[in-house]
Amino acid sequence: MKLKALQAQPSPENTRAVPGAIFNFLLTGEQTGGEFSLMEINVLQGGEPPAHTHQNESETYYVLDGMVEYEVDGIKFKAGKGDTMFLPLMLRHSFKILSEQAHLLMILSPAGLEKWFWENSQPHQGNRIPPIPFGPPPEEVLTHFVKSLEEYGVNM
Repeated sequence: MKLKALQAQPSPENTRAVPGAIFNFLLTGEQTGGEFSLMEINVLQGGEPPAHTHQNESETYYVLDGMVEYEVDGIKFKAGKGDTMFLPLMLRHSFKILSEQAHLLMILSPAGLEKWFWENSQPHQGNRIPPIPFGPPPEEVLTHFVKSLEEYGVNM
């Protein structure tokens, strides 16, 4: 597959949301020959996933704004505006937003997992992050997330 140069920016066509976060799918694996994907994320405190391990890809986060605490293989790192955090595949990790919200760039390498985020989010317009519902999600939602993530090689 011959790749071509691309310029990307957030748009209604590449913007999706879940409760607590907005995702802009700037570059997908389809556009990069599977090498990586790039997403811009705005996430509210409390919208973070539980600890997990990736079997297929590494994650790299660049903090555009906010403060995030990453825990990787039992070691904690605090990252603020301008910091980059690399999370290698096969290492259990989690993150916690310490500020009210965080604005991040996320690179998945190789690409593929961005498809899960697309499939499990809804189209979104505007900059307002959907609120996080009070209380835990329904059991069927949790079961779906865990099972569908396992299909992408992510173990919760």
